[in-house]
Amino acid sequence: MTAATLAVFTVSGINVPGAIGAAHGRSAPQAGVTVVNGKLQLASAVAATRLRTTLAQQQESRASRLRTVRASAVVQLQKSAEAARKAAEALLPVWVLPVEHYQLTAGFGDVGLWSRAHTGQDFAAPVGTPIRAIGDGKIIFAGYEGSYGNKIAIEHPDGTVSWYAHMSSFEVTSGPVKAGQVIGRIGATGNVTGPHLHFEIRPHNGDPVPPLTWLREHGIRA
Repeated sequence: MTAATLAVFTVSGINVPGAIGAAHGRSAPQAGVTVVNGKLQLASAVAATRLRTTLAQQQESRASRLRTVRASAVVQLQKSAEAARKAAEALLPVWVLPVEHYQLTAGFGDVGLWSRAHTGQDFAAPVGTPIRAIGDGKIIFAGYEGSYGNKIAIEHPDGTVSWYAHMSSFEVTSGPVKAGQVIGRIGATGNVTGPHLHFEIRPHNGDPVPPLTWLREHGIRA
């Protein structure tokens, strides 16, 4: 061993003879030197290894906590999104068919029995069959109206007005109604050849539009 090497070990606080003797099994390691797997390691190197291990464990612990927080945040976001979706759906209007058991007969625009083109869709069914409001709204007319016979008109929140004609009787004649609520019964009042519901859709109570097309656009298929 050179003098220079000896000086380096001396500055480091290592008992060179004792360390060398320990390496050859002649004596126990001196202070500041540790034997690991039969090899000499300085105490500072052991401490550095332990520090690296501790830091690695702390890093993994932090990463694990971060993954848990992120997973929890994702779950919370998913729950919030689902709640928002349900809330939005709850605000959407509900629409239903005006009659549950029926046969479609005269359609919108048909000609023949009327003085002008047919302005609605006919739902044929036995007298007394329930007629339902197609959506939430308020009754703006209920009474007898010429060729329409007994008729109810309902104004819905979007401005659409639905007509229900040829009723044999009324269940309600004023006030608010809910989607699916029975408002009357099928009959043959007015200008008819048999019992049926004459159903019309009039946006903002203006000119009529094809009822079946309007229903399909609102998720209802007859």
